[in-house]
Amino acid sequence: IVPYVGTILGGLVPGELIVIHGTVPDDADRFQVDLQCGSSIKPRADVAFHFNPRFKRSGCIVCNTLEREKWGWEEITYEMPFQKGKSFEIVIMILTDKFQVTVNKKHLLLYNHRINLERIDTLGIYGKVQIKTIDFVSN
Repeated sequence: IVPYVGTILGGLVPGELIVIHGTVPDDADRFQVDLQCGSSIKPRADVAFHFNPRFKRSGCIVCNTLEREKWGWEEITYEMPFQKGKSFEIVIMILTDKFQVTVNKKHLLLYNHRINLERIDTLGIYGKVQIKTIDFVSN
């Protein structure tokens, strides 16, 4: 069920994978996968990694970090591997200094850590998306 907010048991460590299978509905305008530091809503929990596919016009993926309720600078990827009405697999690999994101087995982007990995304890998924499975795979 979206919005989904779940605790990441044991936190995240380099070498770990987060694998998300889902489908983009036909009426999707955007959705987001957030690696969060807690689940507080007011004040909003820090978001170490905000992964936000947007479907307006030709589409893009916006990545960012939210600290103390302020967004940092946006890193925008204009490659759009998601399609309305189609299923997808997102794999987020946790590296020591960055996140590596693969969609449908194809490398999409790298995002440098702006918040310590140790602080991330929650996975949030919001917006117009259907999620089938979420798996945490440790090496």
